[in-house]
Amino acid sequence: MKKVLILAIAVVAFGFLTVYLFASQKEEKVENLEKVRVQAGWLLNGEFSNVCSAIVNGYYKEQGLDVELLPGGPSGASFTIATNAIVQDDSLTLGIDGDIIPLLHGKDKQEEDKVKAKIFASFWNENPYGFMIRKDENIVSIKDLVTKRKADGSKYKIGVTADSVIQYAISQYTNVPVEEMDIVIVGFDATPFLAGQVDAIAGYWTTQAYEIEKAGVPYAFLSASEIPGFDQPSMVAVATDKVLAEKEDTLVKWLKATIKGSQYTIENPTVAAENILDERCGGASFNKEQEEWLIRKSIPLFDKDKIGKIYPDQINSFAKNYQALKQIKTLPSESELIDNSVLTEVYGE
Repeated sequence: MKKVLILAIAVVAFGFLTVYLFASQKEEKVENLEKVRVQAGWLLNGEFSNVCSAIVNGYYKEQGLDVELLPGGPSGASFTIATNAIVQDDSLTLGIDGDIIPLLHGKDKQEEDKVKAKIFASFWNENPYGFMIRKDENIVSIKDLVTKRKADGSKYKIGVTADSVIQYAISQYTNVPVEEMDIVIVGFDATPFLAGQVDAIAGYWTTQAYEIEKAGVPYAFLSASEIPGFDQPSMVAVATDKVLAEKEDTLVKWLKATIKGSQYTIENPTVAAENILDERCGGASFNKEQEEWLIRKSIPLFDKDKIGKIYPDQINSFAKNYQALKQIKTLPSESELIDNSVLTEVYGE
């Protein structure tokens, strides 16, 4: 009887020891996750649903990473641009910017001041930027917007933000001088359009278009990609040369998990919108309906055969045209803008 009791105690003790060791190993594994800080180029809305879904679903942890996503865009009186932030803050591992313009400006400096960073992936292969105009105007292209007249013979009032350069690209495209266009400087929301202060407004169908739809106004979207050389990628992943050299393996793991998050977003837009409300992402202040709308709109922008793929011709063409618009003095080479090493490791090419 005593032997049986001793054996039972030993079995129980062994069980407790096993549970303790398992818990310790699990805790140690969590503690050993590599910290990765990702700077977004905008508020953490549905644009970043692929990263949010990868966080919420544990895809990064599967790769041994603890990913923190930081909001960008407007912050009080300042504005956080992801490309600039990763260069200035060594604690940031990578950034996700809305376009390649900050990188082009960063390269357009004296050698000692040049931004030493490159694009290593691109999630949206088209930029959701363009013009919104009321559908009953029957304007179907940007060219029509500046060459046609309204029923009363007047020009269309075109609203652009103060930092806009698209009017110069349109001028180059249509041979209509900017001075001959009816350009009005507006803010970043759709209010001037909805109030009838402008006939067309430059912006993103991911934001301003939602405001217009909610107001019940039928509209047409005229994509900026209509303008030759003005097509560029969006949701571009950028890292400094130092990180690319020293933490390529980390970037590979991050990209693998983000691709998985992108696939999840494409297949589950409703749940992906709910993930935006997670405190590790946008948070409860975001509107689930709006984020799902944005996510569903963005699904066609992913290159589903090879998520994250970079198209060098697209980037080179935009850079060349951007220089022609006199927005930058020097034209960076492809090797200054793009690093394909991470994609090569991910896709084995």
